[in-house]
Amino acid sequence: MKADSNFIYVMIGFLLLIAAIIAVGFAIYKSAYTRRVNKRLAEGREAKIKPMMSPVKFVIVILASAVGIVLILWVILILFFSAKMNMARMDMISAPHTRLMNSDLIKNSVIGEYRFGDEIKGYTKHTFNDKDTCIEVYTLNEEYTSVFAPLLITAKYTGSKQIVFSDITVDFEHQHFSLGWNNMTDELAAIDTGGYKGDFTIKYSLVFENNKESGERHVDLQKKLELTVNEFSQVTLEE
Repeated sequence: MKADSNFIYVMIGFLLLIAAIIAVGFAIYKSAYTRRVNKRLAEGREAKIKPMMSPVKFVIVILASAVGIVLILWVILILFFSAKMNMARMDMISAPHTRLMNSDLIKNSVIGEYRFGDEIKGYTKHTFNDKDTCIEVYTLNEEYTSVFAPLLITAKYTGSKQIVFSDITVDFEHQHFSLGWNNMTDELAAIDTGGYKGDFTIKYSLVFENNKESGERHVDLQKKLELTVNEFSQVTLEE
């Protein structure tokens, strides 16, 4: 709404500027026209002075030119704002986003019944065991990339320490997502990469105890995975 008001103010200001330029131009032209007419009258019919269009004709020509300029600028502005809106719409469409499997939307979907360790039809499962952590990443097979989420992920701590806090974070080039993985057990998270192309990372972080002095959390164990979205919107892992 504010942007629309600013646009109206700009247009009004632009029209007032054109009106002021026409008024000043008319005053200057009328003065020059009057001097030339007086000079011609003083020198008689034999005076070699080129005729000038009348002030009325001058105003008509200037107004027609101004209207043409305004129409051209109006078309340019419409095209500019249309392109800007389309770019914003495309950015919204192509922006990656994540969703936990325990949300109602995904829990009731065709893959909502699957949990940690399951084989999921249409996906290739990749298992990473490292330092008491197990991360399972499901990459969507190429023939299904336009139907389902291109990536599913789940993680589990297999050690004996007491977990104070855990999280899975997904880092794209200009966006950061936290899946809120604390107290999760065997849930899955769906990652929709949208129109994103390029590298991104997934981190599984664990905190076993708070800092006794400050109470702050320090990551005690972390596993990082490197992934890439290719030109076909298919996710691949750098194993």
